[in-house]
Amino acid sequence: MNKGFFITFEGGEGVGKTTQIKHLERHLKDNGHDIILTREPGGTPAAEEIRSLLSHPTYGGKWTPEAEAMLLFAARAMHIKEVIAPALQQGQIVICDRYTDSTRVYQSHLQGLGMDFIDNLEKQIVGKYKPDLTFILDLPAEKAMERVQSRGAKDHYDRGNLEFYNKLRQGFLDIAAKNPERCDVVDATADEKTIADHIFSIVSKRLA
Repeated sequence: MNKGFFITFEGGEGVGKTTQIKHLERHLKDNGHDIILTREPGGTPAAEEIRSLLSHPTYGGKWTPEAEAMLLFAARAMHIKEVIAPALQQGQIVICDRYTDSTRVYQSHLQGLGMDFIDNLEKQIVGKYKPDLTFILDLPAEKAMERVQSRGAKDHYDRGNLEFYNKLRQGFLDIAAKNPERCDVVDATADEKTIADHIFSIVSKRLA
């Protein structure tokens, strides 16, 4: 049985991850690949409940960084056990909207949580289930903020100021710089088709 392949999409708010994930899913299915499409936080009924807690209209934005990280890893533990691990073991391609890189950026880079705290949780929960390939969609802070404001705020993260968006962008770029063998930084200012073609080209080469 072929080993599965794990792809994650990362980036700040408003960079267009959801759109590009749909394009990649269609391209891969058209080429006969078996795809599992999922997201974080979420991906299982229990994990989706935790997602609701994180963006709760009353409690969302009030969790401490430690509490938020533990909630994310609780959801991730269920997600890995019930979705990611079985799919990869069956040789499927897993495409996930956000994963551990987002936790590192939002809870550590933005909120100041010590990276050791996240590293310890990752070691215990994630183990060997790390992405084979990560696309980081990169957009200037001003443009990202403009996109989010035009669609309307959905949770407390969408209400960030320009400094928030700049920190968010830099956090993901720092991860890409430290993990060049895994991460591909995508210019999210390009047109939709150009981005989709680039992503599919990279994935095709890695799967060959």
